[in-house]
Amino acid sequence: MTTAMTTTMRTTTTTTITSANRTRSLTLAAALLLLAGAAQPQAYDSCHRSKYGANDQVGAANNLSPARTLEAAKLVKRGKAMRMGIETNSRTPAFAPRSFSLTVLTPGQEYGKSLGETKTNYNDDIIMGWVGIGTQLDGLGHI
Repeated sequence: MTTAMTTTMRTTTTTTITSANRTRSLTLAAALLLLAGAAQPQAYDSCHRSKYGANDQVGAANNLSPARTLEAAKLVKRGKAMRMGIETNSRTPAFAPRSFSLTVLTPGQEYGKSLGETKTNYNDDIIMGWVGIGTQLDGLGHI
């Protein structure tokens, strides 16, 4: 085989490999563009329309008014107070991994010290926990 033929074969092989790499790269880029387009969030226009109008911002709260409150109050047949405050502490039942902890700090006031001439004192509380322990505090629809 002559040197010219060997050089021509190498050039042809290199050109073919370069062309295949370019085609593979372009195909990959096109696929990524298609995937990126498919991953876009749903357009707002396709969301549920409010029965209160296109510019509604409060939904069912449009039904609240002094007159409707008075109307609802007339439905009450007997008075009964219900405790709505829910105590949450480290003993509150929680599904794993939920937990609750409370740390009370008295910065600069250890061992009975107070702050400044006025003998001021204060506490700082650090609460670490999940709102969804005990009863679900984040929504009325939870059980």
